Amino acid sequence: MINRIYFARLRNVLLIHTILVFCVSAVLAQQKQQPQPSTMVIAPRSNVDTLAEIKKSGKLRVGVAKIVPSAFHDKNGKLVGFEIDVAKKMARDLGVEVEFYPVHFDYLLSDLLAERYDIIISGLSITAERALKVNFSAPYNVTHLTLAANEKMSKGFKTVESFNKNGITIGVVHGTTAEEIGSLTFPNAKIKLYEEDQALFKDLTEDKISAAISDAPRPEAVAKGFPGIVTTPLKPLATFPAAFAVRRGDPDFVNFLNSWIQERTVNGWIERRRKHWFNSFDWWESL
Repeated sequence: MINRIYFARLRNVLLIHTILVFCVSAVLAQQKQQPQPSTMVIAPRSNVDTLAEIKKSGKLRVGVAKIVPSAFHDKNGKLVGFEIDVAKKMARDLGVEVEFYPVHFDYLLSDLLAERYDIIISGLSITAERALKVNFSAPYNVTHLTLAANEKMSKGFKTVESFNKNGITIGVVHGTTAEEIGSLTFPNAKIKLYEEDQALFKDLTEDKISAAISDAPRPEAVAKGFPGIVTTPLKPLATFPAAFAVRRGDPDFVNFLNSWIQERTVNGWIERRRKHWFNSFDWWESL
């Protein structure tokens, strides 16, 4: 009799335990299926008339990230590059001086929102997440993300799959679209973050990383400058439209930028500067 009572109670306990486990599992599964709240933050709108402030101060304050050949210091210490030419031309058209604020790419947006400068002219790719923080102009350029490989450390690698494995380290500049695309395309490789692309490509040429991802034509230029050490074995990994970025809530400034892009596109000025900086390597000797 005692054994029957004992086993009956044990059976009830096990049944209750099974039901509880099933219920908890169902709740957890439902929670996983529910969409998680977005971590994207919307920046506040600005009430400043930026164009009026630029004309009043006599200065166009420009945020740039030092990425070759968009913006870099040449061997004489002068700030040069495609974006530098664009900013100088825009300032001349506005009838004001230009003032540059070189920062690490990862600080471009935050420094703009902090009103350190008026505009980002740095080949900034248009993304939905960034559009929550800034207003983009129409595109004025297109960026192609390219992978540069260290020949010795990636001998015979000709496909994405050959780089997507343990033991491969791929460098990218922190905060750029290269970081996102690198993580998505090469989930099995180690993605190493850099503050500037000069340090990134220095490590690539010194056999410290297997590959680097950056906007063309930087990888191609490094391969040209370091034959037998660096190569570009893959087609572009992604293509993004690049635009100017300003603080949210200033449609008059965006309208001016779009009009400026249209005018300088029609008269061929932007394309001429593009050809100089992106289709040739005449500037390589200035590094």
